[in-house]
Amino acid sequence: MGYNRGMAEFNASDLEPGQIESKDNGERLGRSAGGRLVQLRRRISEPGFVVTVDAEASADVPTELLTQEWAAANAAFDRFMREF
Repeated sequence: MGYNRGMAEFNASDLEPGQIESKDNGERLGRSAGGRLVQLRRRISEPGFVVTVDAEASADVPTELLTQEWAAANAAFDRFMREF
């Protein structure tokens, strides 16, 4: 369920569980199956990507991934959308 408008054009609170918004540059914002906000964005200070979810972190359940690999970032985004 993706849409192709810029992320600045909508309010993240309007996303329904399972809904994903994508920017032209590949950055993604979604609402997970459990209602958590998940983001994939390009890093500004260094090359690469960051994927985050607005859930409480614990030692065995990471809520953030930093990577230089596009495929790893997309896989983490999809996993966070399913698992949270």
